[in-house]
Amino acid sequence: MTHPDRAAAVRPAAPPPTLTAEQALATTSGTAVVHLPEWTLGLAERLSRHALAHPVRLVPVREDGALTVIGPVLHPGAAACLSCTEYQRLASAGGRVPWQSERLAFGGTGTPALAEAATLLAAELATDEPEHGANDAEDCATVHLVHGDRATWSTHRVRPVGGCPVCRPLPPDDAEAARLPLTPRPLPDPAVLRGPNHRATTADALRAELFDERFGPVRRLFRTEDSAFALTTAQVTDGRLVDDGGYGRAGDFASSERIALFEALERFAGMRPVGRRTTLRASFAELGPEAAVDPVRLGLPDPAHDGHPARRTVRYTPDLPLDWVHGWSLTRRRPVAVPEHVAYWDVPGEDRPRVVYESSNGCGLGNSPQEAALYGLFEVAERDAFLMAWYAGTPLPRITPPADDPEVAALVDRATLLGYRPTLLDATNDFGIPAVIALCRYTGTHPDAPRTFLAAGAHHDPRAAIRSALAEVVTNVQQAPHRATAYGSPRDPARLRPMLTDPELVVTLDDHVGLNTLPEAQPRLDFLFDGPPPVDWRERWPGAPTPVADLTTLLETTVERLAAEGLEVVVVGQDEPGARDRLGLHCAKVIVPGSLPMTFGHVNRRTLGLPRLLEVPYRLGRTPRPLRHDELPLHPHPFP
Repeated sequence: MTHPDRAAAVRPAAPPPTLTAEQALATTSGTAVVHLPEWTLGLAERLSRHALAHPVRLVPVREDGALTVIGPVLHPGAAACLSCTEYQRLASAGGRVPWQSERLAFGGTGTPALAEAATLLAAELATDEPEHGANDAEDCATVHLVHGDRATWSTHRVRPVGGCPVCRPLPPDDAEAARLPLTPRPLPDPAVLRGPNHRATTADALRAELFDERFGPVRRLFRTEDSAFALTTAQVTDGRLVDDGGYGRAGDFASSERIALFEALERFAGMRPVGRRTTLRASFAELGPEAAVDPVRLGLPDPAHDGHPARRTVRYTPDLPLDWVHGWSLTRRRPVAVPEHVAYWDVPGEDRPRVVYESSNGCGLGNSPQEAALYGLFEVAERDAFLMAWYAGTPLPRITPPADDPEVAALVDRATLLGYRPTLLDATNDFGIPAVIALCRYTGTHPDAPRTFLAAGAHHDPRAAIRSALAEVVTNVQQAPHRATAYGSPRDPARLRPMLTDPELVVTLDDHVGLNTLPEAQPRLDFLFDGPPPVDWRERWPGAPTPVADLTTLLETTVERLAAEGLEVVVVGQDEPGARDRLGLHCAKVIVPGSLPMTFGHVNRRTLGLPRLLEVPYRLGRTPRPLRHDELPLHPHPFP
């Protein structure tokens, strides 16, 4: 946050000396300011390692264009070093800087009119860091930014998020660390699966821990006021060119911000390892099926698309060396290795071969490891249920929107006012977890209106699944008029229409959604509306939901039910240490070999080697016989 200039009030009696980088690297004791008018990330690492190894107190002051960055204080045991501070500052710039290039050099003119203020701020850090408030984390370092373009300065609390190889190296991944404890988790309210957590109750606590526009991990928070809900977006980047993050929908913005920050943390922790360092590289042939998940069981991409420019995977063979991380098989109650790029959906490094495209499918966040695993499993069930119906082309039973649920009624009314007819479908399959698909089809006369939107939800309580699916699809309907349809834009009909006959042109999530909103694509979706007349949700799920006295018991019984269907549940812990220790929040990735994984980009589709897709629709009575893969329609899906 930006503060008024108080530099005049900071007048140390004996300011520390100002050194060059070379002089600082030769200093083995004492306190000094280190001026870096020109510098590199390599120099930042050298200064950090030097200060950690000697009884010194160094305050780096560096320039980056019109920005002057002051701190953190470098000394043995520092909360953060110059290396990780700059990593997070540049990563939070949103990929606009080629900061991973070894040839990148930084420099700037500084701001002469604010030079004295910068000097005094550095002296303040060098002699005595500002007092921390009662709620400040002890493992945060202080960094000041002098904004020369607007003549202000701001103070930031920084800690290594996801570790730092210089000052906070991650511990190595190992099998024992993967263990997921099955300790009891009693619930105060048997109808509410989220456990209590006073540390993450308010949006203020989450914001203070996660949001900083300059250092991340959440770099941007913004509100959308013309949505079906109070909608908040929390963006994380981690140096990526594409903005990603969490979305919160609620009745008020304080609540929606909290949800958005939860989801943003889940996304951030699922991108790459932030709690443990990957150390295992081997082939599946070397590890064997007892120690590792066979990638074939995960569904491999169609070799017909090998070499396609949108394909970033290599052909799998059992002898191909891969990077692996350890997960915990809840089914076998033992550690099991899974490919790192399956456990994390955006691991950096072109030298790490990927054999499948992976998304954030199965990532969950919770107030305990068990809660994170359960909600990750709900998401796997949701996507699997939808993809099974879509690729098999089977109609599903319809559900009457619960008339006694005011939130559902409001969403149905909102969709109707916008000119769309909502439809609810029961997609529950052999997972046994209530899964709902919500569709909104246009009923008006405007020729260019998007025709159909779709979303899904899965939960122990069918009503929660209904609310989740309806909330997402109605939000997408209301946002549709704001999506650019100009020439060449993501929702340009002229750009989308060639995808009807050439599905390999479908590359992004926007392509999947946009293609299936075209009037010409509607025959592909008609089967979803051809099910029997709707019935009350209680008729579809008699006796549901059963009260839940203990969350761990629900997780275990769900795993046992899946085991009876021949499905294994593997959980990879993705905890970010700071969020876990200070906020009590846990992240997990759930992998169910044999389930249908959500992918984007037609050439990345994973339907081969998954016999459930062919057999389960028949076992559920949706098809008259088991299917063959060559008779599946396999059109690009419309999932958002």
